[in-house]
Amino acid sequence: MSSNPEGVPVIAPAHHRLLYLVAAVAQGLGLPIIQPFAIRMLDAQQWGQVSFSLSLISIGLIALSAGLPQAISTTYFVADAGPRKARSLAAFGSWFSVLTALAIALAVGLWWFSRGELAANGPYLISILIIGMHGVTQMALAFLRSAHRALAFVVITVIATALGHVTGILAITFVERTANAYMISFAVAVFLASLLGVLAAKPKAPFEYPKVLRSAIAVALPVLPHSLALVLMLQGEAILITMFNGEEMVGRYNAVLPLALGALAVIMALSNVWQTTIFSHRGIDSTGEVKKVQREAAGVGVLLALGGSGAAVLVCFVIFPQASDDLLRLARLLPLLGYGYVMFLMATTQLFAIGRTRMMSVVTPVVAVAALLGAAWPASQGDLFAVGLIQVASYLVLGFVYCILVRRLNPSLVDFWFLLKGLAVAIAVTTVMVLLPLDIGTAIASFCIVALVGLAAIAIYYRRLRMDSRIN
Repeated sequence: MSSNPEGVPVIAPAHHRLLYLVAAVAQGLGLPIIQPFAIRMLDAQQWGQVSFSLSLISIGLIALSAGLPQAISTTYFVADAGPRKARSLAAFGSWFSVLTALAIALAVGLWWFSRGELAANGPYLISILIIGMHGVTQMALAFLRSAHRALAFVVITVIATALGHVTGILAITFVERTANAYMISFAVAVFLASLLGVLAAKPKAPFEYPKVLRSAIAVALPVLPHSLALVLMLQGEAILITMFNGEEMVGRYNAVLPLALGALAVIMALSNVWQTTIFSHRGIDSTGEVKKVQREAAGVGVLLALGGSGAAVLVCFVIFPQASDDLLRLARLLPLLGYGYVMFLMATTQLFAIGRTRMMSVVTPVVAVAALLGAAWPASQGDLFAVGLIQVASYLVLGFVYCILVRRLNPSLVDFWFLLKGLAVAIAVTTVMVLLPLDIGTAIASFCIVALVGLAAIAIYYRRLRMDSRIN
């Protein structure tokens, strides 16, 4: 089974995982590849503005991808005109994203203008507009992944992310070495992606199905505080560091944060296959496909923790050679964050599938606020490792709590004990990696070892996928 316009559970084609991984690699490696050049070409303040602007965009992407896009995906699999209803929701979400971003940009722009600070905050104003355009792409991508149009999905994603970084580095190389030049060029790429998204998904008639729209809003609205809390969990620590220590210090923290963001990028890419399968089953796993997806996700989470930790120091020597020992250890720790996100993703996707999202408006904000309170003191002292440790722990706690709550609703919704075993393995391998020496020899050796393990695991993984495809 590979597609479903009329509500029958689907299994995504095996090669779609490879396409989504291509998008994840392009998305995840975009910033790490250009970062060494950008850091050397921009002064500390300009680089701090760029890194903080990109953090704001990441915040927007998290918020945008956690509500209405999920409703679009679940609506697509409704038996009665699901695809047409999903297009209608995509049109509403696109207009809402653009108009909201314009309103916020106008309000903060006027505020900065009145204080004579508009020029100094130009990169942040551009970031707000980019988030609005990303809203258009996210609505289109939600429709495209449900329709199993993986190639279009990948092309739009790569243009919106990797191409943005490429145009940014070209702008500061040939036009002007400022944060404004980088972010304007980035915005051009995102605009192109949003335009292609509209052409591919063809969102239209935002108010054609008022009952569907009200139902989608009812499911998505409780997710709003949840989305804002996710924003705080991903970038709240960076904001605290900026408040207490300024842009230069947050630039150091953000220099190693891609080790976590890279893991998240891979998980989010594969989630386009995982979530489509879970949504289409709508809480009933009579064939065992949902359980298989959850075990696959757990395996990916463990591999990302192992691979990210093993490669972290060597990567830092390339992208941030000035990193201190504490930052190198933090770089080894951060990929573990991905496993917490895997547990969170598996549980909350089931909540969307069965329409039980209200608890998300409470659980995620509570965990996020607790994490920020815990990180405030080490952030004020400039203890970046402690800040990162709290950030990683908050994701693990979040995923664990959601799995428990979903299991209480229905034990068959999550493969709880398998996910828990994966968590124990991920924590164990990360702890070993953090305790290893930080010299270049150990960095190269650990990189080679995890690369071999990763290649072997990927080979086994795709062999099983091919066998499953033949069976199906």
